[in-house]
Amino acid sequence: MKAKRYFMLAMMIFAVAFVSCEKDEDDETCDSENLSEDFNCPIDVDAIATFCSDGVSNSYYTFAGNDYQCTGVAAATCDEALNQIGVALLEAGCGSKKKSGAYDAGMIKLSAMAENLLEEVRMNSVCN
Repeated sequence: MKAKRYFMLAMMIFAVAFVSCEKDEDDETCDSENLSEDFNCPIDVDAIATFCSDGVSNSYYTFAGNDYQCTGVAAATCDEALNQIGVALLEAGCGSKKKSGAYDAGMIKLSAMAENLLEEVRMNSVCN
């Protein structure tokens, strides 16, 4: 009889753990970064970039009201999105007065933001 109780208790714990680990694919985690200083943007330019990811299948940057999709959920899959943001920053008048290499430092900052957020998503995803 005790074995049956322990078995039922174990099954209940397993069921609760399974239900609590179900993840809605729409759950996204986002992080924003102000790029004004890194790219020497004029005061009137809103240079905030946001990186969002669900940690499963969707990652993207949002900048100036546009979404720039990554091809996966690793920061390395966002190169094209970063290039597009860089072009948008230059078109907005940013980066023209900085010394050479400032553009690369800003892109590294954006990529690091993605890496940090993706690591956070992985750490919070105990069910995988």
